[in-house]
Amino acid sequence: MADTIDLINKLKTVEDSTISELTNIILKDYSLTTKLLKVVNSVHYSQSGEVTTVSRAVFLMGIEHVKNIALTLMLFDNLKKGSTYTAVVDIIVQALWSGIIAQKIVRDLNFVEEEEAFICALLHPLGKILVAFSMPEKIAEIRELSAQKAISEEQAAALVLEISFEEIGTTIAAEWNYPQAIVQSMRSTKGTDLGANPGDDQKLSMVATLSTDISNALAADSGNEEKTARIKQLLAASKGHLKAKDNISDMIKSSAGSLNDLAGALNLDLHKSRFCRNLEALSETEASPQSDADVLEFKTDALKTIDTLFEKDETGVENPESIFSRGIQDINNSMLQPYALNDIIQIALETMYRGMKNVQISRALFFVRNPRRPVMEIRLGFGADIERIKRLFVVEIGETKDIFNLAISQDSDLIIKDSGAPEIRRFIPSCYKDNVHTALYLILLPISINKKNIGLFCLEGQHQGFRDISKEYFNYLRILRDQTVLAIRQLSTAK
Repeated sequence: MADTIDLINKLKTVEDSTISELTNIILKDYSLTTKLLKVVNSVHYSQSGEVTTVSRAVFLMGIEHVKNIALTLMLFDNLKKGSTYTAVVDIIVQALWSGIIAQKIVRDLNFVEEEEAFICALLHPLGKILVAFSMPEKIAEIRELSAQKAISEEQAAALVLEISFEEIGTTIAAEWNYPQAIVQSMRSTKGTDLGANPGDDQKLSMVATLSTDISNALAADSGNEEKTARIKQLLAASKGHLKAKDNISDMIKSSAGSLNDLAGALNLDLHKSRFCRNLEALSETEASPQSDADVLEFKTDALKTIDTLFEKDETGVENPESIFSRGIQDINNSMLQPYALNDIIQIALETMYRGMKNVQISRALFFVRNPRRPVMEIRLGFGADIERIKRLFVVEIGETKDIFNLAISQDSDLIIKDSGAPEIRRFIPSCYKDNVHTALYLILLPISINKKNIGLFCLEGQHQGFRDISKEYFNYLRILRDQTVLAIRQLSTAK
């Protein structure tokens, strides 16, 4: 896990290849893909509609935000699976709630984005989470000492462990190459610590500290009136730097529903969480009459829209038709605002790849013509060994009689059921015959503008899976190709 976290954190550029590489890493893990999209839709309150592809999440939120959410999900999921100690889950639940509160605090601020505040508050107690995972007996000792001496758990940790939670968290985060802003935000920063003109990193650290302090107040073994008074005190102390919320009841009440959504994404059992019971008790105390707006924002698995009703089949696996239709909607939503062509291609390619998973797809590739020489090269791709395949698969364009040139010259969609069949093999480009030693099905969807070919989509899969491809699948693939053509035309017209 640490190696994977370190690898992803080293993806620092925002080039298309890096975005594609990050997306490909996420797509390799079906569970991570599903969880990330659930969290993105819970965390990212965009006016652009639901986000249903990793590519569009990157397009809307940026590579850094998506990367950090993916890393945090990986970390928490591995810690949750690797421990039978309920305190680990409870501390993760509390960290999630801290992230939600951080979002609510910064919603009216300009110096930091909600997603960044969410991640920083979420990871603020990283040291405590890691200690609970690796030394559960120490957490119990720290809590006992904290209660006995009426000191914070952070102070008690320094006495028991001879090192603070903060130092453990910042040291590990730095070793894993987390961004400096996140590492810095793990350090406790109070409003009184800031000067007249604090930097953005300092403000972000204060938001993370404040959110964690509020969650600690809620987790304390004290009465609800005392908890509410403590939270009001914390908010009041930060007013010099933040437009902190005064309405505690609305903040507590709305956060409970958001926590339920995020916990569902991580498969966390909130019934076992001591923190969640405290939150529920305080929510009931602070409850106010429910408005129509609250009802409309309420989310539950029992209440579905038409789009989400059939998103999974009877086995709980994501439905291919749902993947295709929602990916198509993702492109439609993206094209309603300024976009880059590569963003649209990424979304289309990812949708094809995920939608064809149950028919043994191996790779989804986008070939583009090289403007300087008569060859077609892979620009983007999802699947196995993409970086190696990019170097090897170069298709010559011209009089060569192969399936690629046939699709290009005739501007026709071509389907090869079995690339290993004797009557077909001689029409397969040498780059495929030399480097792919298994029989494949191939689906080629050329992209032409004004009768001039500029590229094509190529889908590869194990030929045994071809029998499960229905006519509807081909219709979806054509729609995605046609949307890409429309996106190119719109950009050409705009220029």
